[in-house]
Amino acid sequence: MGVCRFRALIQAPLPQVWEFLIKPEHLHVWGPATQPVTGFDRPLQAGDRLTFTRRDFFRNYSQMLLVEKVVPYHSLHMRDLSKGAARVTLSVEGARDREATWVEEAIFYSLGSGRLLQWLDRWLINPIFNLIVAYKSNKVFHRLQTLLEKPHAESILRSGQALKYRFLGKKVEKGGVGSER
Repeated sequence: MGVCRFRALIQAPLPQVWEFLIKPEHLHVWGPATQPVTGFDRPLQAGDRLTFTRRDFFRNYSQMLLVEKVVPYHSLHMRDLSKGAARVTLSVEGARDREATWVEEAIFYSLGSGRLLQWLDRWLINPIFNLIVAYKSNKVFHRLQTLLEKPHAESILRSGQALKYRFLGKKVEKGGVGSER
């Protein structure tokens, strides 16, 4: 079984990060989904099945995840129900600075049990997969950092210190998100 891990420090308190990550309606904003996940009006719980559209390098497709385990303020364990059957663990941990949180994504996968497949995974596939996961996860965690800083950015905008700011492709001007002046 192969594993790819990526860890990042988010400048936000652990409760704020956890409360944001555990809500399915936020998955399309920081995660792989391209559209909001609907049908949930509560945080994720063990046994939940999420179906959403996601985009990988060249294609859009539907993905179904099963939430296997939720350890509040610590980890979220999910399993991809498609053919590859990868498992994903999203963990949060408070940093020494109480205003920061470590977030780690771990993807567990298996190519098979044959010796050749295990050798290929260890020496070729896993190193390449780690680079891809690091690239994609870095983008995701930067987006998460930006989202969790948003209230601060809006307070700066309301104070008149900044006239224009771009946030997730939306033009923000003095007076709030997308306001016309």
